[in-house]
Amino acid sequence: MDRLVISNISTYKAIALDAHKSMQELLDAGRRPKDDGSPGYILTYDPDHKCFKQAMITIVFTGMWLDALLHLLIVQDHGLKIFKKYDHKSYEDKIRFLGCSDQHILDEVKKFRALRNELVHEKAYCDDGQLKTAQDEADNAYNLLVSVDKFFGFLKNRERT
Repeated sequence: MDRLVISNISTYKAIALDAHKSMQELLDAGRRPKDDGSPGYILTYDPDHKCFKQAMITIVFTGMWLDALLHLLIVQDHGLKIFKKYDHKSYEDKIRFLGCSDQHILDEVKKFRALRNELVHEKAYCDDGQLKTAQDEADNAYNLLVSVDKFFGFLKNRERT
């Protein structure tokens, strides 16, 4: 017997995509070419940190979407009992279990997991001297969402071989 599944997954995805779009618009509005024509931009100060907030929303809701997606797919394909065995495993383990062997996606989801934990739990720091910005990481989260969504074809009659 098929059961009706009610999920907020499409809402999480919409929030992540909308926030990323807003972040991009704020970034574009907050920079202008240098007056002397030299390379680079003049950035306008964002006193309310609107752009940063939109970046964080993108990252957090991408994580919520990914958690929901993996839960739904594992339960749908393997049942709740099997999902419970995978519930506390990493994104990479869950995606691999669902048949993804695309190394780019696996690497990106691993990177996203670590980054999301750093930012959301206020444990952000410089790794190997590399400075991270929320906006760049929001771009990475957006690209991950698009790649994973395309791989699983979740919102379009999902068929995997």
